[in-house]
Amino acid sequence: MYRRNDISALIDQTHEPFLADEAEALIARTAADRLKAIAEAHQSVKITVDGGAGQKVIVPLPARAVALIHEVLEAMASRTPVSLIPHEAELTTQQAADYLNVSRPYLVRQLEAGKLAFRKVGRHRRVRFADLIAYERACRDVQKNALRDLGEEAKRLRLE
Repeated sequence: MYRRNDISALIDQTHEPFLADEAEALIARTAADRLKAIAEAHQSVKITVDGGAGQKVIVPLPARAVALIHEVLEAMASRTPVSLIPHEAELTTQQAADYLNVSRPYLVRQLEAGKLAFRKVGRHRRVRFADLIAYERACRDVQKNALRDLGEEAKRLRLE
């Protein structure tokens, strides 16, 4: 789930973005508040679902699923559109650029330089979402290292 720019309408391989109405937002707020401590403690849970006619089903949820559900509930409570994007989904260059918050020409230069994997469909480039996430992480690591190096250089030059 991602909430950048307006990527909610990003991908044709997903369902339409989900936006809670007022009643759903109120229910989501209550549920999110109840799940918050459990999600923050990274705990797995078992939920009991009333299946009707006196049938109860116990469903185990791993801690990461609880955290994801909490995040979705928080988005619903604040009426933020939510989309789930499959990692195998293929984005157009414009969709990928929007996700990264860069221009399409900049992204195309990165693709052509081999910094990000893509495939061609006719004349059009397609970027796998999983590859886009890996590229974003790599860029973030480069930025962190550069900032660390700048800090060390500032210390060395006694500019602090």
